[in-house]
Amino acid sequence: MDSVDHNVIERAPAEPHPSFWSEFQGYWARLPEKWLFLTLMAGWLVLFQWVGISSFNFKTTRPSLLEWLYNAWNQPAMDCGHGILIPFVVAALFWVKRRELAASIAGVWWPGLAVVALALLIHILGFLGQQPRISMIALFLGLYGMIGAVWGWRTMWTSTFPMVLFAFCMPLGNVTDKLTLPMRMFSVTLTRLFCHGVLDIDVAQQGTILLDPKGGYEFDVVAACSGIRSFVALLALTTVFAMLSFHSIWRRALMLLATVPLVVVCNIFRLVVVILIAKGYGQAAGAWVHDWFGYVTFLVAIGSMMGMAHWLKEKPSPANT
Repeated sequence: MDSVDHNVIERAPAEPHPSFWSEFQGYWARLPEKWLFLTLMAGWLVLFQWVGISSFNFKTTRPSLLEWLYNAWNQPAMDCGHGILIPFVVAALFWVKRRELAASIAGVWWPGLAVVALALLIHILGFLGQQPRISMIALFLGLYGMIGAVWGWRTMWTSTFPMVLFAFCMPLGNVTDKLTLPMRMFSVTLTRLFCHGVLDIDVAQQGTILLDPKGGYEFDVVAACSGIRSFVALLALTTVFAMLSFHSIWRRALMLLATVPLVVVCNIFRLVVVILIAKGYGQAAGAWVHDWFGYVTFLVAIGSMMGMAHWLKEKPSPANT
């Protein structure tokens, strides 16, 4: 018998991992009816570029919903500066789900055009009512329907989560006024109570204003400081992270629900730090911290979410071990 050398293990040479560009080219080459979808999407975008918003009472306003949306993202009062990043996040999620999407393609599915027709009707209502936010819903709903019309209902269903993220593009502005005032009052009241009861610092409150009774500092917690921006941005990040990290619904729901108390706690922490700095170094120093410390608390919120996700980490099933 031939002797076998057990110390020598022959292995087939590992195949090189394809680069992003080569893998993208492979999927693009195999994607059916891509030019049909791109043609429909281009026509849809042209519609919203030239007949996107009504200008019945605004002679200087261009009729482009796309331009209105871009301008809204760049206005601090709209509380949606993160909106410009959402299309890139959606594109990245489509790439993450590329294998699932490729396996779901079944071909043209005509009922998908009914969703496009519904989106067109919604846009007409938004246009006539001079409500660009309604037309914005129609814009993304129409693209969603085109996915189903070109590639089938399974592909449409698979793309639901990435498409839903476009909701975070919505400019908030005065829509959240009724929500931000209670959030401001709640944060200011808890900050005052914490300063009195824990830090033994005398802080007075007048509505949403925190001030030194001796006149050393005064800070008005305006709508932009209510925490609504941090809440929406953190909710968007948490939604993506929870959907990609967990399969169980309760874990996903718990992650999303945790964003509310976490944002409130971080906002109170920020206000307490502002008071401490203002008490020690004056109004100007407190104002500087007031303007910039929000980035620190947002990073703290993200770190807390990552820690919670690690704590909730799903254990592998016995079949996979």
